[in-house]
Amino acid sequence: MKKTLVNAVTVSMLCAPFAAHADGKTCDYKRDWMSSACERVMRVAHDGTWDLYVTGYGWHIDGFDNRSELNPWSYGGGAGKHWTDANGNEDILFAFAFSDSHHNFEPIGGYARQWYTKSVLGGLQAGGGFFVGFTARSDVAHYLPLPLALPIGSIRYRRASIMATIIPRIPGLNDGDVAFFWGRYEF
Repeated sequence: MKKTLVNAVTVSMLCAPFAAHADGKTCDYKRDWMSSACERVMRVAHDGTWDLYVTGYGWHIDGFDNRSELNPWSYGGGAGKHWTDANGNEDILFAFAFSDSHHNFEPIGGYARQWYTKSVLGGLQAGGGFFVGFTARSDVAHYLPLPLALPIGSIRYRRASIMATIIPRIPGLNDGDVAFFWGRYEF
């Protein structure tokens, strides 16, 4: 019961900006791209299937003077929902939290779009796309929400995926590039 409540609250928070202007399942915006984005998010929220996320590793690639002191084990987890279109591609809403490079709590959530290759070997696929959302870090403006737009890639076998993104070095914000990996199981 508690897990279901947490999941419902998480998806509600991710959909709130669109839900404020949406009437049921319809999205009425003056801009076509906003209506399309709203419809995608609302479709996932209402008709999507649940996912479980487990975070695991952050590879500090370069640019870090103290790499040996940084936490590569980004333990954490979360939940989300996905909706698969007629071509097998997905719209995803997600929220999870993990231990960041400095062993501090870091939440992240948002929307992702992934396109997949045709299935081979009984269900093996490669995917690629993007995600947009928000995170918050203790070392960047003391947990002020920060917008994100990053690429994602995945390797999926049936319902299980290994997913990844690259977080590039941004002068004045972070010291180096990080590749971040997590797992997803589709229910």
